[in-house]
Amino acid sequence: MPFSRIALPAGTTPVFRQALSEILHRTLVDFFDVPTDDCFQLLDEYAPGQRVFPRHYLGGPRSEGFIWFHITAGRPRSTQQKHQFYHHLAHRLASELSVRPEDVMVTLSFTQPEDWSFASGNAFHWQVENDG
Repeated sequence: MPFSRIALPAGTTPVFRQALSEILHRTLVDFFDVPTDDCFQLLDEYAPGQRVFPRHYLGGPRSEGFIWFHITAGRPRSTQQKHQFYHHLAHRLASELSVRPEDVMVTLSFTQPEDWSFASGNAFHWQVENDG
């Protein structure tokens, strides 16, 4: 049950945003053990000056095309799963949308079941089929 917030530069097209959303979700399903119908995302666009990031800190050089994915998930993943996810997301974005790998940043946060309410004010309870 990941929730993804994606910070994009202003001016991306609807086609680009849709493709980016699909690539992210497909990569979560393939490498992060997420159910196919579990897709919650917010795509935020920021005008120049509304995103502050160093061009070379721990990577880069980053361009104005820099994209930041912040993903909150309901249970921890192994280090191997995380590394595979990072690698395949950057590779797919590069090959399918021409996003420079240097412009892809991912941060992950993990929560407990009681931190989620999907509807009607009801707390989420872990089930075997809902382990995202």
